[in-house]
Amino acid sequence: MPLPTAFDGYVEQSKRVSPTFLITFERNRYSVPASFASRPVSLLIYPERLVIVAEGHVVCEHQRIIERSHRHPGRVIYDWRHYLAVVQRKPGALRNGAPFVEMPEAFRQLQGSYG
Repeated sequence: MPLPTAFDGYVEQSKRVSPTFLITFERNRYSVPASFASRPVSLLIYPERLVIVAEGHVVCEHQRIIERSHRHPGRVIYDWRHYLAVVQRKPGALRNGAPFVEMPEAFRQLQGSYG
């Protein structure tokens, strides 16, 4: 007798990616690869992570941020890699773009050359 498949416990929501490549969940915003701007995606909500799926493929994941206080504004969680297509077209975006605050050292050096 075959073993049963593992239970994959998540809740799914439909979302539309903003023109600035973000989706909103529980007062926080999470980045999505630039190629999905203004497109529908599925958000798979796990207790510890969020998985974004489009066209039947996982396009990215983020650690889920759980804030219990409603006194503070929601956070924006960026993955700088989601914005590389934008940088190819507009290198100056490295200068002061919020998604590029946390990058590997090689990219920080490149960022300095545009500053």
